[in-house]
Amino acid sequence: MARQLLPVNAPVTFLLLVFLLAPAALLQGNNILFWMLAILAASVLLSILGTRWMVRGLSIRRQLPVHGTVGEPVVVGYAVTRRRRSLPCFGLFIDEEPMDGQSDGFDADHVRGWVLHVGSGETVHGQAIMVPTERGRLEFDRLWVRTTFPFGMIRRQRRFSQPQHLLVYPRVHALRDRVLEALSPQGPDGLRTLDRKGQGDDYFGIRQLRTGDSIRDIAWKLSAHRNELLGIERSSPSPPRIRIVLDLSTPTDALQVDPGESVTARELEEQAISLAASLVKAATARELEVAMTILGVQRPSLPFRGSAWHVHRIMTMLASIDLDDSRATGHGGAISDFEHAGLIVIRPDRVRPLTSRRDAWYLTARQMAELVRDPVEVVSATRRHREDAA
Repeated sequence: MARQLLPVNAPVTFLLLVFLLAPAALLQGNNILFWMLAILAASVLLSILGTRWMVRGLSIRRQLPVHGTVGEPVVVGYAVTRRRRSLPCFGLFIDEEPMDGQSDGFDADHVRGWVLHVGSGETVHGQAIMVPTERGRLEFDRLWVRTTFPFGMIRRQRRFSQPQHLLVYPRVHALRDRVLEALSPQGPDGLRTLDRKGQGDDYFGIRQLRTGDSIRDIAWKLSAHRNELLGIERSSPSPPRIRIVLDLSTPTDALQVDPGESVTARELEEQAISLAASLVKAATARELEVAMTILGVQRPSLPFRGSAWHVHRIMTMLASIDLDDSRATGHGGAISDFEHAGLIVIRPDRVRPLTSRRDAWYLTARQMAELVRDPVEVVSATRRHREDAA
């Protein structure tokens, strides 16, 4: 069994030494004991002055990433500058203070940066790791810089105000293999061609042969008829397309949730948003073009794309959904019957068929445990969301 050392608390150690040395020095009159008491008093004075010098002449700049994701670590950077040219500073701790009037959105007790040394006139970069717990706009404002240098007996801190915000994407779950296979549309919704030239295999048109063209691209019969070499222009292939419809047209209070269920209506809505984000990530990872439509809230429909910037737009739209806003009652009017693409409709509580596209694939937030690879992660996320709301 390994030995466990007791934590050393500098103020407690100092008080114990004072209570031990002061009576002995006063009763015995020993010079050595008086010198030790004098050293203790000098250490207190040095701690008061040292901590005061450490937090003066500092400037700090918070550096946030472009975005974060619920449940994934986010690195927050701090650039600490020592403006004074005379004295450096040591042992700086940086803590975030949650905004007033809103939930934290992260565990503020475990978000702490540390900088060992900042020289005179230098800028040193420190980092802190935070894990967002809520989707949406995460506000930052006040942060504290504290130090106990040199002896850890006196703590002094200074507050800085720097308003910033971080957009937190919904939680993304790893889906099961059977769900990923079903994402690839077959038949008319599968691989097809676009009405533009490219490097595909289907016929697009005829052009004059250019240097570097392959022999198999020569249209021999037409070339013999026109007495000049002509080449076949190929069409551009298009990856399969899939449209994801997030149906939030039913208000939170009107969702069909039994009182004895382990999840609430708001938690089902958050799981539906998370399921939509997971499907977008999985579809684009399999090189599918994805379009996003959200029913019930004032958000524009995003067209079919497959780039990383398009995924960023979808995630930004999902992160900005405010479930407390009023809901529109329109249902499926923006979905075309003639759209050659797979269709997935996500609802929080129960399936509610659209008036168009009878071939749609319907999912609900209650199916999250059956769709993700780690069902325990869904239960843990729901429990953390409930604790944060409480």
